[in-house]
Amino acid sequence: MSLTATATSDPLELLRQYTMQQKTIELLDKDGNLTKDLLQAATVRFGEDASFARDTPTRYLRSNSEADQYALSALLHFLDHRNQSFYEYMKTTNSLGLQTVSFGDRGNLLDYLTGKIADVVSSAGASTTASAGASAGAAAASGDAVAGEKRGDDDAGVASDGRRVRLRTSAADSMGGGDRLVSGAQGASTAAGGDPARDIMRRERVLVTTSSALSSNNSFASAAGLIKELFPTKGDAKGASARSADTAGAPTSASAAASGGASGNGVTARLAHRKTARGKRQTPIIVVPAATTAMLNMYNIKPLLQDFQFVEWRVVMEKGGSKPREATVERKLQSTGHNQRFRVVDSVQDFTDADWNSVVCVFTQGAAWQFKNWLWKSPEEVFRNCLGFYPKYQDEQLKETTASWGIKPLNIERSRRHMDRATITGLWSSIEQYIAHRKPDLLP
Repeated sequence: MSLTATATSDPLELLRQYTMQQKTIELLDKDGNLTKDLLQAATVRFGEDASFARDTPTRYLRSNSEADQYALSALLHFLDHRNQSFYEYMKTTNSLGLQTVSFGDRGNLLDYLTGKIADVVSSAGASTTASAGASAGAAAASGDAVAGEKRGDDDAGVASDGRRVRLRTSAADSMGGGDRLVSGAQGASTAAGGDPARDIMRRERVLVTTSSALSSNNSFASAAGLIKELFPTKGDAKGASARSADTAGAPTSASAAASGGASGNGVTARLAHRKTARGKRQTPIIVVPAATTAMLNMYNIKPLLQDFQFVEWRVVMEKGGSKPREATVERKLQSTGHNQRFRVVDSVQDFTDADWNSVVCVFTQGAAWQFKNWLWKSPEEVFRNCLGFYPKYQDEQLKETTASWGIKPLNIERSRRHMDRATITGLWSSIEQYIAHRKPDLLP
């Protein structure tokens, strides 16, 4: 079967065609040599049709997301482990640091890649191509089944032998399937099965068990700090009142509540005070890549910036370390002697205008798709508005694609860990100089 020009430029369609035809997909390392290790691979080659970078994003959207796409590496790993239970697959994927295909996406994704369905349908939304088969099926169903009276929210029809057939099932709705039109013969067969509840229960799949919940590595350490902010002790409240009196000419609702005002709405007042404080001076923001396979990410960025020590993300994961949603790093500024708090994140999804103005540094792995859905539309524009670093080992070269981005290399030694402090000290010096010259309003 010959592939069209559109197929050869679409990694998802190529993966589907090669899976259906059982053709060999080759993995190449950075030197162009064949490898069987997905983590060592830099390129995925589909015979003579096309080649793509291993982590190229495909057009298959993740569940409950309109922007996040599955990477080609995630789909390759999923296909290789399709026969594993979801729990075993998830453990394997997390141990390798690869993107996990969610439980809700597994069925539709596997059906598409193996040719059982013709359209890309993910739990995040409808199919991305027109479905002629669905239209034909709807026409056949309308000829064989006649609409009956409604019962609750479920539509009903009548099979060819006169028995009523449900046309929508809660199981289908829960998997994002919406209405399912059933032909008369299929409906009669379902009705003959006896118990519709048993049919629904057969479709159910266990998402979380007591064992999988207890094995979670999520950390709730940040909850204590949040509670302390929202419900300060008496001493903290007095301190907040004093700071409010020093920084504001007139008393605010927050200071009145902290000094013992009788409004009875202390939590609301404290939140208002926090909002006012943020409006005066924002916390500088550092952004790292969201990809787990990036050299610097949320797994190892805090030890690097806070402790001046580079630790590979694999080591952190093997020790049971969790990936924080965001991190806070404190740094004593050399120029002022004051302590400065920095916020570190890997997602800009919920950024406000004030957050964008507070971005001072971005670490990149050299992929332009890292900046998809950013306020700034191109890497060049991103690094005109903030400081940029490309982390790499000392003996590696910068990617050619980053030549016009205006970023600096962050050279890290492969084994000489005593050199980390000097490297990170230079990094902090560059960040402080950038803030002082470009965004001095962020300084304490």
